[in-house]
Amino acid sequence: MGIVEPTQWKIINKIIDPTKEQIMYIPTHLDYFWVGVPAIIITTILILCAQTLVKRYVGDETIRKCHEVGGFYLAMVGTFYAVLLGLIVIDAMTRFQQAEKIVSVEASSLIKIYIDAERFPEQKEKLEKIIEEYVHETTEVEFPLMEKGEISTKARDLAFSMLQIVKSIEPMTENQKAIYPNLLTLTYEFLDSRRDRTRSNNFGEPVAEWVILIIGAIITITYTFFFTMESDGIHLLMRGMATLMILMSLYLILLFGSPFSGDLKVSPEPFRTMTRVGSYYKEKVTTTSAGPINHSSESLIPQKKYNDKERSKPKTARSR
Repeated sequence: MGIVEPTQWKIINKIIDPTKEQIMYIPTHLDYFWVGVPAIIITTILILCAQTLVKRYVGDETIRKCHEVGGFYLAMVGTFYAVLLGLIVIDAMTRFQQAEKIVSVEASSLIKIYIDAERFPEQKEKLEKIIEEYVHETTEVEFPLMEKGEISTKARDLAFSMLQIVKSIEPMTENQKAIYPNLLTLTYEFLDSRRDRTRSNNFGEPVAEWVILIIGAIITITYTFFFTMESDGIHLLMRGMATLMILMSLYLILLFGSPFSGDLKVSPEPFRTMTRVGSYYKEKVTTTSAGPINHSSESLIPQKKYNDKERSKPKTARSR
């Protein structure tokens, strides 16, 4: 049974895997530390320079007149933005943790399918081959593609080929009839995990959300322009810390909001672990099946010699 043609799964593919056109990806590389950290530092310095220029050209007296009214507005805007920012950060971190769990469930389903396939000799080799190809394609091709907001069509086709093979199984023995429902459930669980891993909201936050976050950050930081104090150094330090806190929170959203790209991303290690476990299991099964035969064949030879010696002893005694 060959690979399933994509046209055979045209409707299901749209449900399980998002197409390339459905994913919006902007390759800024800001989710890499070597780009993001300098960007945060440069942005903070530019904002501090802008605040210093505003203070110089507007004057301390004019800014002090804004303290009373500006304080109320800053409290209102700052509170609203802090709540909004905190909720989105938590949502992004939760999404990252869910992505890690989804990858683990997908790999775990594969190893269970790999083990249960042993009970179906006719489909065993086909399932093992497809699972091994799928794991290789996922770890070596699809995970790097997901950093760009794309997926591997070959991995998708292999997943559906696996489903087709499992659905074509006709259990004959009582053991097979007991295992087959679990095998089918594991296959659907694997497909569900793949769908969750490749769906479009794993490739970054929505554009509208970023627009609101950036505008909110600009408004909140701009309100700090209307406050001043006697010590310019201390005031500069306080403004820098407030600005840095907002920028770092935005950077956390960027890092956790894209679980499969950047320096902080979900690792394909569960799939590699699945490969090692599968190879170990296959080796142990082969050794176990071959072990009793060798052991029994070796044990029969000395036993035969021993019986021959025992039989010869009575004959020698009677002859004497």
